[in-house]
Amino acid sequence: MSQDSSEGKTEWTHEAVVRRLAGEMYRSALWAALGTVAVGVILWTVLAGVPGLVAALIGGAIACLSSAATLLLMHRTAAMPLQVIMVAAFAGFMGKLILLFAVMLLLRQFPVLHTNALALTMAATILVATAMEVRASKRSRSQIVIPTPGNT
Repeated sequence: MSQDSSEGKTEWTHEAVVRRLAGEMYRSALWAALGTVAVGVILWTVLAGVPGLVAALIGGAIACLSSAATLLLMHRTAAMPLQVIMVAAFAGFMGKLILLFAVMLLLRQFPVLHTNALALTMAATILVATAMEVRASKRSRSQIVIPTPGNT
């Protein structure tokens, strides 16, 4: 199955569709996640001062990196069967949640950091990024059925 594009013909394979979807999800989540981090940083700086600022930056950075890692995982598994891609995406989401708890447990040892600022900024960023990924997935033009040569 081919589709005309501005550069000529593009062959749409399962791998190309999944990679395109991962790119659309990344672009959709990037600015929303960074905006959430900015709001968290401003809010926690006002509420808790420098410890809140530092903790919100750490939480936001960890959340943004984990969201990007999930989409990178999806991009890297694009050539694999659909079941593997779905398991990888679910594992990425579960990894975010596990990371949230692990970071909170590890960083509680540093009383200088404001734990609420870190946890709430990180949780909000993960939720917003995930919501934007889902929104991009639902709106994506990439979700098309690619027939296999034997089933056409």
